[in-house]
Amino acid sequence: MSGVRTAEQAKFGLAMQNKLAILPKIGGSLLLLSGLALGLMNTSLFRELWYVASIAIFFLILIILAVFLPAGIKHQLALLQQQTYGDALPDSYRQSRKRSARLEGIANFAVFLSLILMVFKPF
Repeated sequence: MSGVRTAEQAKFGLAMQNKLAILPKIGGSLLLLSGLALGLMNTSLFRELWYVASIAIFFLILIILAVFLPAGIKHQLALLQQQTYGDALPDSYRQSRKRSARLEGIANFAVFLSLILMVFKPF
């Protein structure tokens, strides 16, 4: 959403993101449950630090993607709906978007870290 120039473009993009927000919730929940199921099938994994850290990091990712980002999208849509003049993006929207972008960056870094832990199993 960094290329958005007008309020109408932002509304359209946020509406699409809001509709697609269910996919990370479902997919992330299924991934977390399957990871825990693998741990239950092989209980020695719960003594491995890389496994526990990966599960904890993935839980953090799921909270960001399923709770914080959809709340930010709804807040941004509300800010744009309140705007009654012009087509320029309000400053409050830009600030809220920066917060969402920061959360997305944290989630992306956490995904990278989780993948590194699962592939290399460093500890």
